[in-house]
Amino acid sequence: MEFHFIRGSMIDGKTGGYRSEWQRTLSWFAVFAFQSRPGLKSNLSLRPGRRMLKTGLLMDTLNTPTRPPRPSRLKGAHKGKGRGRPLTAATELNKTPAPILLVDLPGILSHPPDHPNHITALKASLDALQQCLAIHSNLGSDGSGSLSLEQEMRAYGMMSEIGMKVLAAGLGGQDGPDWAKGVESEIDNAINEGTRLCQQIASLRPHKPYFTLMRAHLLMWQHQFKTCRALLKREIGNFTSSDSPATVYTCYFTYLSALLASSLTQPADTSNALQALTKLQNIATSREDNDIAALCLATRLQILMRAGFWDLVGEACEAAEAAAGLKFYADAAANSSSTLGTPEHLVNAQPSSSTTLDNPTTSKPLQISTKLQVLILSVIYYTYMSQPKVASPRLTFLHQLLDSDALGTFPDGCIDVTLSSGPTMLIRVTHPRVLYETAFLISGLSKRDVAGRKPRCRVFIQEGLGVADEVDKMVPFPLNGSIRDVQEVDERLNKIKADMLCQLASIHIMRSEFNEAEDALTNLIAHARTTGLFRSFASRIVLIQAHLAHALGKADRALQCYQSAGFLERSGGGSSSSFIVLSARIGEVILRLSSQGQPINNRADEAELKAMSLEVVGECRRGGPPFEAVTRILEAVWATGIVDVKNKLKAAIESTSRCQDNHLRALILALMSNMYLLTASDHAQVMLKTCQQLAIGLGAPLNNEDELANGGTVVGNAPLGLWVGEKFVELYRRNGQDEKAERQMQINLGLREAMDRLLGRDTGDTSTETAAENDDGMEVEVGGVSQKHQQKVDIAEQMMMDTS
Repeated sequence: MEFHFIRGSMIDGKTGGYRSEWQRTLSWFAVFAFQSRPGLKSNLSLRPGRRMLKTGLLMDTLNTPTRPPRPSRLKGAHKGKGRGRPLTAATELNKTPAPILLVDLPGILSHPPDHPNHITALKASLDALQQCLAIHSNLGSDGSGSLSLEQEMRAYGMMSEIGMKVLAAGLGGQDGPDWAKGVESEIDNAINEGTRLCQQIASLRPHKPYFTLMRAHLLMWQHQFKTCRALLKREIGNFTSSDSPATVYTCYFTYLSALLASSLTQPADTSNALQALTKLQNIATSREDNDIAALCLATRLQILMRAGFWDLVGEACEAAEAAAGLKFYADAAANSSSTLGTPEHLVNAQPSSSTTLDNPTTSKPLQISTKLQVLILSVIYYTYMSQPKVASPRLTFLHQLLDSDALGTFPDGCIDVTLSSGPTMLIRVTHPRVLYETAFLISGLSKRDVAGRKPRCRVFIQEGLGVADEVDKMVPFPLNGSIRDVQEVDERLNKIKADMLCQLASIHIMRSEFNEAEDALTNLIAHARTTGLFRSFASRIVLIQAHLAHALGKADRALQCYQSAGFLERSGGGSSSSFIVLSARIGEVILRLSSQGQPINNRADEAELKAMSLEVVGECRRGGPPFEAVTRILEAVWATGIVDVKNKLKAAIESTSRCQDNHLRALILALMSNMYLLTASDHAQVMLKTCQQLAIGLGAPLNNEDELANGGTVVGNAPLGLWVGEKFVELYRRNGQDEKAERQMQINLGLREAMDRLLGRDTGDTSTETAAENDDGMEVEVGGVSQKHQQKVDIAEQMMMDTS
């Protein structure tokens, strides 16, 4: 987690402080920027630019057509020679000293970072400021036409800010253009000169924190995080009651950026960051800046989730929701009421009436942004805790907020915040486009049930991919942004799309839609390579390949992919307890358990396999709620008593039912029913029927005619369906129900054909023959079942384990 590249602005006549953004799957939710200081008014008005900043329109301020003034408005233009106002204005303009004109030129040349003339404007602005300061320093001793001390300070501030934009554009290195080489030293010199003026002139001392913040930005860009932390900590300690709230908040947020920034040699300081955030929240509360206090609580929630402090996240989530004005019932899982987990304003709403939401046109944009971020984080948290009933109303409310055009209140991600006293504060939050596409991603992740004809998880992901592939989508950026801002938004959108492709491939595998899964994997690999994300997603791609090979019965390939996925994750900096490493180890253990008696390379003996399983069980316990059901299954495999096995499987079925994971629930039902076949056949038959329905639903087609029972070829999960079908035949024959047994055998024929197609995907062997032949060409039956048929049943029973 990282705050980085903080920037203020003197270009439009104001000074400021900071900007920061989070990174990775939870890195979409807290970005800050400050732009305000008293005084320092520019000689040239930039009101059109300010209006465009607030409306989010991408316009070229220099190329915007303007009409000439009407003759009636030119007073005295036709009453005499040279008496018109335009001539007087030109005369006054000619009398304006060159340094004063040059110091205001960057404000006129300002362009959004995605504008084609942005770099040209940076070069022209940098040249103008260099000439301005050179002329100012070379003036005569009388000082006629020189800059005032305030204007000189502004020039140094703009020099440092524009220089930071040049660095953010990647132009300041040895490979950059000639005009940008040495800009880093110019930034350092401008900060030193500006700091010197603020220290010497009493009227300029309130502006000293601006240059301190610019120094902090430069240090962070140079990855000198420890020096930056010490600098900002000293600055915070020097604050007095006369400092404006905007200055105090800016320095605190910048200090958070430095504390959370990390490198190979300088780790992040999460504990001190939480302490600083608590102090900032107390200051905002004491000054009655409730919106800033709510933003602090939302940031605290994200830091805790990012750091993995899950025991503290629940309390932080409730506090953040309360501060953001979101009121939910606390215990949604225990109460059976249908209104549980629903916002209070939604409980009394009539089904035919629309839900009452905050009007985006009257609500404060920062409040709406904080609500969106808190809702996204809370949905992620409760999904992680396997509490979909608690996450569902929050997800519904999130969708309603987005449908009410809440993102239109801050179209370019910049929000003006009015504080209790002092100047306003311009905060840059997560870009609305990132929030919009993130909502599709977490919607698909929070819906765990993949069974049915149109599972909602697949619908959300597919719709999200459609939104991500929009050709004409508009992503506006503010005038005070940098090229790095554009690159970061593009990078996050690319990562969100890659996450959605990963999830789509996983859904297709769980639904036995293998052609679609291979297409999704192909698109994922192509997207990752095109956008430069392949190294980041390599371990996930290999893990999905392992799941696909496991589902297709390719044990050797699946084993290699599981081991490779864990290796890639660890070599890429992931810990041995990360989600991907643990998932790969679980898959390897289950693959080895299900392959006993079948040829597989690198076979482990029973003692080694048991030791590996128990080690994975310990890691799953530390992994939290997502691995609870898998932990119970692996414990049941090695349990010694029948009662102990049943209790562990019962706990596993309760866990999957609570989190609505029907994919894993089908496996557990099959394992439990197998234990009751001889002792309680009625109970076993009930569980087998439920398991059979789930097997059909795991890949149910859109049309009924395509199902196997209606003459189609789609069977859902073929290995699990064939295994359940064979168990039904066994039960029917034992109970003397020969007609039911015959009907079930006919259904099993279609399932065997599906198994043949599944096993012969690479070899092209789609034969439906069910009997083996001996050397004389005669079919060989074993116990009433052919050898080849028995082998298919055994393989189906083993492949049933891959549903975990």
